[in-house]
Amino acid sequence: MRKLCAWCGLEMGSEEPGRLFGGSITHGICEPCRRALFAQMGVPLRRFIDLLDVPVVVVGEDDDVRAANRLACELIGRDVSRIEGLKGGAVFECAYASLPGGCGNTVHCSGCAIRCSVTETFETGASLLRVPATLTQCAAGEECEIRLLISTEKAVDLVLLRIDEVAAGSPTRPAGPAGC
Repeated sequence: MRKLCAWCGLEMGSEEPGRLFGGSITHGICEPCRRALFAQMGVPLRRFIDLLDVPVVVVGEDDDVRAANRLACELIGRDVSRIEGLKGGAVFECAYASLPGGCGNTVHCSGCAIRCSVTETFETGASLLRVPATLTQCAAGEECEIRLLISTEKAVDLVLLRIDEVAAGSPTRPAGPAGC
């Protein structure tokens, strides 16, 4: 299927239509038109993502959190000023982020669906939809698992990480000596 820019009419490629937030995209906007549109709109990123009715965290190429909307901050339980610049594991309070090496550098990180999804979207530009992810958190000396469905979308040099669903699990085991 041909994709044409809805603004200038130029062909954007012949790949299958992308998917964003659960709906098919048959017409999009090319990168030059997108830049021009956002320059004219002058809407700051944080204000734009606050307009979205789902929790969204904006991640930079170095895996640091650049912004989060109001719904994501409520879900995480922290103000945006306390999470900007942190790695995702620190933001989501992953039990493994406090291990030596930190977020992204432990044996557990290689299998992290959140990290892998963000990395894949950065590397390929492909959007991922409703990817199952399990986050191990540590509270009151016990590890518990949080089950998530996440989606990712690349926006130039950032990835938007949308949290589609959250289901709290039960405690899995007492935390070890390197735990909380």
